Amino acid sequence: MMNAIAVLLLAVSAFAQDQSASTAAVSGGMPSTVVIKADAGKLSDTKPPLKMTVDPFETIEPDLKPDEGLLLAVSPLTVSWQRTHPEFLMNDRVIEPWRTTFSQRAGITFKVRAQLENLLGGAQDARALRKWGWNLTIADEDGRVFHHYEGSGDPPAELIWSGQNDQGEWVRAGRSYSPVYTFTSPDGSQRTRVGAPLIFKGIVHQEDTGLHISLDSAVLFGPGKSAAALQDPGGSGLLRSAADLIKRRYSGIPVAIRVYANTKDLGDSQAAAIQQFLLKELMVPERQLTVDAARASFSDQRVEIVLLNR
Repeated sequence: MMNAIAVLLLAVSAFAQDQSASTAAVSGGMPSTVVIKADAGKLSDTKPPLKMTVDPFETIEPDLKPDEGLLLAVSPLTVSWQRTHPEFLMNDRVIEPWRTTFSQRAGITFKVRAQLENLLGGAQDARALRKWGWNLTIADEDGRVFHHYEGSGDPPAELIWSGQNDQGEWVRAGRSYSPVYTFTSPDGSQRTRVGAPLIFKGIVHQEDTGLHISLDSAVLFGPGKSAAALQDPGGSGLLRSAADLIKRRYSGIPVAIRVYANTKDLGDSQAAAIQQFLLKELMVPERQLTVDAARASFSDQRVEIVLLNR
């Protein structure tokens, strides 16, 4: 009985406190006790450090940039006498090895020993090859013997020919020449082998009148050699190779352009086209390039660029 009375008294007391707090809130008063509870962790008034990125070169950065208003001494988009090709691949003067016309090695090479070994079916003992005789005939496209070599014993691995025959004639650009090898066995029988034909778009050789750069008119002005303007891309590429050769080795030397064409008028037109192209490529005054034209048969039609170095 006493326990029930105690519980009742506590309940009445709690109800009385709630009523008192409500009355105080309604009447505008403040509660006697205010409890503030914080979340887990400690409160702090310390400010976090600032995260700032600092460039130590900020003050001198503008001075480190190049002045785009100034021209470079040697622009990568241009060429000079020592550097005939630019570095940028998108430029139309890009280096293209497959278009190289003039070999850096002087002379025409014939591999006589290799021709004999191919004829015999493979590599042979050197002592056996010494017993063979050999001769080499270079014939032009008309079947005429242009030059001749012969020997006995140990055929040479490489035979280098200048391109000039005993009569002082030079091979012509655009004309075809065939090397014919004849080998004589120890028993006296002969065996013949024909090498790959020789035909050149451009040939360079020195004569008493100067350095001659002979060019094939069929490449410059079409298969019929009859166009008045350079044919692209072959004609321009061939003439550009000649211009590069002149700039690399013979800059500043007067140049004579001689065109052999079907008619004198056509030759004059072709010579004018070559002159204008070389003036742009060589960057020289017009007086340094002289032109001339003459009529010639189809097989002799060609372009001769003569550097007057004699």
